[in-house]
Amino acid sequence: MRLLLISAVILPLFFVSQAALAQSVDSPSSESSSNPERLVYVMPNNRTVEHKESFTPISAGTKLRLGAEDAFDPYCFVAAGLNAGVEQAANDHPQYGQGIAGFGKRYGADFTDEAVSELLGGGVFPILFRQDPRYFRMANGGIWKRSMYALSRSVKTKADSGASQFNFSTVLGDYVGAGISNAYYPSADRTFRQTMQQGSITLLEDTAFNLVREFWPDVHERLRRKRPNP
Repeated sequence: MRLLLISAVILPLFFVSQAALAQSVDSPSSESSSNPERLVYVMPNNRTVEHKESFTPISAGTKLRLGAEDAFDPYCFVAAGLNAGVEQAANDHPQYGQGIAGFGKRYGADFTDEAVSELLGGGVFPILFRQDPRYFRMANGGIWKRSMYALSRSVKTKADSGASQFNFSTVLGDYVGAGISNAYYPSADRTFRQTMQQGSITLLEDTAFNLVREFWPDVHERLRRKRPNP
């Protein structure tokens, strides 16, 4: 039953996102990330642009496309498997049980958590609130200044007008996603406290991810320079 509920949540979002990907005719030069290389070589980096670049708003279709690219990136499928394995070893959500069936339930729940959060926070809510889901990298300045900037981006973002405002998209995407998870998590894990805790954990993960977005290009460039020329 829980697997059916997971399917009922994720499949409509998947087909909508795939339709957006298929119908997207936006110019890649003006509406795609300026940093397409993967973070730490494995994590998707579809929504990072340089802060110094002139701000140009992106279309609703592009917002949904970027959210879908993050939600259904191959890395997400692997990460969900690793999370499910750790949870199974620790016997988190014991009502799921053990064995292949228990792992499958944990995997489905973990993947759906991440996909719903990405699609809502990176696509649906930015459209509704007319906000930009991209991370605008500062790139220059001291470590402390850039760290504070990166940490603040989970609660502060650009509107389509270019103005700075509260990041309703990310915050609501994480907490609404945690609320949706009550449809497929065991009854013992559906309390208000645990829902808020799950939303907060996801928001903290997004915040930490912004630090990686900010500093990984610098680390990657230094590593590249240290490589001996053939």
